[in-house]
Amino acid sequence: MNKLRLLTVLSLSLSIAVAGCSSAEKDAALDSAAQPTVVRTAVVKSSPLHTAYNLSGTLQAYEENTLAFQNGGTVASAYLTVGTAVQKGAVIARLDDADYKLQVAQATASILEAQAGIDNAQANLQAAASAIQSADAGITGARANVNKVNKGARAQEKQQAQATVDKAQSAYNKAKTDSERTQKLFEAGAATASDNENARLNATAALKDLEQAKESLSLLLEGATAEDHQSAQASFQDALAGKSKALAANEQAAAAKKQAHANYEKALVAKGQAELALSRTRLIAPVNGVILGKSVNTGDLVASGQTVYRIGSIDRLKVLLPVPDSEIKDWKKGQSVNVMLYEESRQGTVSNIYPSTSTNTGIVNVEIVINNPQQDWLPGQVIKAARQVTDKNGILVPAEAVINTGSEPFIFKDIKGKAVKTAVKLGDQVIENQLQVVSGLREGERIVIKGAENLFDGNPIKAEEGGRP
Repeated sequence: MNKLRLLTVLSLSLSIAVAGCSSAEKDAALDSAAQPTVVRTAVVKSSPLHTAYNLSGTLQAYEENTLAFQNGGTVASAYLTVGTAVQKGAVIARLDDADYKLQVAQATASILEAQAGIDNAQANLQAAASAIQSADAGITGARANVNKVNKGARAQEKQQAQATVDKAQSAYNKAKTDSERTQKLFEAGAATASDNENARLNATAALKDLEQAKESLSLLLEGATAEDHQSAQASFQDALAGKSKALAANEQAAAAKKQAHANYEKALVAKGQAELALSRTRLIAPVNGVILGKSVNTGDLVASGQTVYRIGSIDRLKVLLPVPDSEIKDWKKGQSVNVMLYEESRQGTVSNIYPSTSTNTGIVNVEIVINNPQQDWLPGQVIKAARQVTDKNGILVPAEAVINTGSEPFIFKDIKGKAVKTAVKLGDQVIENQLQVVSGLREGERIVIKGAENLFDGNPIKAEEGGRP
């Protein structure tokens, strides 16, 4: 068969084929001879199946603290802005502390004053103790004197007094004799006037000594007088009164010391309270976190308990999902939940299921915890969520890959560079804009995932890799 004859046969066959086809098939046949259509394809893979509830919620800091001063006053510094990262223990705001420092100084002065009171009371206590000892000695002496007056002189004392009188009498007799002899010699011119005068003075002194000795002997022999008894007794009573006074002073000093100690303890408490109040002029970050809200500025006057900052830890985030109470039985603590923010997907974990249902909406809040180590997801952002309810896998394809204009949906496979129309059966899973295919596709086949709406069965195609099946 020559070339001319071959061309004639091919042309005739093509004409017959075109004449026996529908208009759509004719268009496809004509397109098959045209340039291939550029489409995006992907290899079909098996993926975990989820139940998509289309739930959404707002991200919150896992731990959030509302910070306020425990004291009122004027804000001296509050410069941190929303979004600023802070470390646990850092000072993030201050009050004007001048008055609080003055209170600490006053309390310190009160402590010193109380300590001086203790020292003074201790000195008074020691003086009172000495006074008691002195009073005891006075009582002992006064008692001995009373006893002596009451008992009178002893025989030995009387004998000694008589001996003294006898001695004084002998001395006087001798002095008198010497004086008389010297007087005669003086009159005769045998003694000087000075010798005569000295002899006379010696006799006079000896007479006085004799009289005193006799008087002492007389007192001993006669005994103490009533006045002596009264005087001795009065001295004893004075000594007792002195001790009573000393004891009273001792008790007063002890009470003063006790009061001084009480004042000291009170001053210590006052200083502790003043130092505590001073420490509360600083607002301390309780956790590592981020400033989520700010309510005051430097220079503002704030009351005790008034909110200054909201701080939260965002290394982990949480979100409350509103689950219909009819479906809450399928949720358990510890389950994995797929959450998505824009195009990024992460795994969260059910940490808590609230024990009550909202009477207005009929929903139950389910708390999900999401790790956020990079702190790139932020409180206030809205996420979508779906919960995995089975460990089975299935085939998921992008929704735009499925054409569903007739009685049954279909997709286009990429078989050797041609679009092959293939009917599929869909399941009930819809996950992240993907549809479950339960029949018509096998893992490993290549399908058109973008541009399928412009194809006909048999069209030549040029595959552009990308996307997920």
